[in-house]
Amino acid sequence: MAKNYVQDGNTIAIENVTTKDIASGAPVAVGSIVAIAITDIKVGEVGDGLTTGVYLLPKLAADAIAAGTKVNLKNGKVQLADGDVVAGVAWDAAAAATTVLAVKING
Repeated sequence: MAKNYVQDGNTIAIENVTTKDIASGAPVAVGSIVAIAITDIKVGEVGDGLTTGVYLLPKLAADAIAAGTKVNLKNGKVQLADGDVVAGVAWDAAAAATTVLAVKING
């Protein structure tokens, strides 16, 4: 193994600096990437987040999103409008009024 190897890059530390606990499965912006909390992370604590994979994420109900479209994370929901960070790519299509979307994060 290379002497400078750190890790496979599939996880990242999430520091909860908000005023609410982060629920397991919640999408969280960590700088310019999105991580999915592996476990609940209490206020002031640090937990791990997954940075690869496809997840069902909360979606802004007003948006109809085609498969393969880049989506953004804003206020904890994926959507077409500019957000905190590019969340990834819609893995499936989702009609308006749908409240979840399969997203390949950081894709």
